[in-house]
Amino acid sequence: MLSLAALRYRNVLAAHGGPIERIETGEFSVCGRRMFQASAVLRDSLTHRRARTIYGACDGTGTHRSAAIARHMAVSEAMERWAFHATVRSERAAEFGFDVDPSSNGMAAFPGLLRTQARRKAMLEAVERYSLIAWWEGLAEGHLMETDWPGVSAVAINGPFGGVTAVVFARTEWGGYVYGHAAEESLGGACERAVVELARHECVLRAWRLAYAAGQKALPTNLFERRCLFFASEEGYDLFSERLHQGPTGSMARPVVACDRDIPGPWADYATVWRYALRPPTDGYLKEGERYFFW
Repeated sequence: MLSLAALRYRNVLAAHGGPIERIETGEFSVCGRRMFQASAVLRDSLTHRRARTIYGACDGTGTHRSAAIARHMAVSEAMERWAFHATVRSERAAEFGFDVDPSSNGMAAFPGLLRTQARRKAMLEAVERYSLIAWWEGLAEGHLMETDWPGVSAVAINGPFGGVTAVVFARTEWGGYVYGHAAEESLGGACERAVVELARHECVLRAWRLAYAAGQKALPTNLFERRCLFFASEEGYDLFSERLHQGPTGSMARPVVACDRDIPGPWADYATVWRYALRPPTDGYLKEGERYFFW
């Protein structure tokens, strides 16, 4: 993908009149491989922050071997969040499929020359989330396999429009379980992206456990964070493992596309934000409790 981030993000910081309050960058290990992780925070007036205990309050995160690209990725995700919060409860929400799926599923931002670059990323995320929900509901088959990363296993789920979603999982050194998932055209590409998510998951859980043991953190009240904590436990992993070894009880229907277009707004000065919204197979991902594998 041809990125124009160096040009389009040059004045993105609030100090230059842009929407990003600050960007922080540090080193990050992905299964022993040194990378950089960046976090971008929007100005308070541009976002609605949920109460979080495990995950931080940043609006965008990026991980890459290049620190500059990691920062660009974090800013792109923050652009996506800006567009989401400005649109999801607006009068135009239904135009972008938020009446069908009121989450940020199927959203992506990219500072490219062509809008199709953002569309590709949005479509992959929509397929990933749709496939994950369908698999957990028993409507799609998952193929269990080992990956090239020691101790990391994966479930491969064929997407409804081609491509594949990989759900990776591993037991940590501190005894809990961590997960990651991503979609790509190839299984190898999906696993590589999913392992980055797994490493992030392990990092935030490890930090939360240490802070909780020291009395500095409370148990999470946010539903998605409660799910994250539950599936890190032995009981949660047992439930996940039970699903791993069950065949599908139904079939994945070809999803209805509720939106396939860019979301116009002030963020377009920096990046194209695209929404590729699919009508979910069920609403359990939003309404079920902590024993539902989706966060």
